Amino acid sequence: MNSYIVFIKDNESKVVVEGLVTRDLVKELKGEGFTQYPYAIEASDEAEARRKLNTQGKEHLNALSEYSGNVFFYCAILVVSLIVAAVFTYY
Repeated sequence: MNSYIVFIKDNESKVVVEGLVTRDLVKELKGEGFTQYPYAIEASDEAEARRKLNTQGKEHLNALSEYSGNVFFYCAILVVSLIVAAVFTYY
């Protein structure tokens, strides 16, 4: 297995073996508008590295969706509780 570094720009990505990444390459890709993914990905080839990156992204978005859904639910309960408390305080 090799370690790959991924550079992302909109819907485009470039996958480079970690040992081949140089400062000049990073500067060139950043000049073209690419952003470097912060972690190296262990994979057998470039296609697998892309698949793993997409899987990680989907898992992250699902976790974020669950978290924001839970926070919304708790906030809604808090608001309703505060309204009920305010109503009983004034009457």
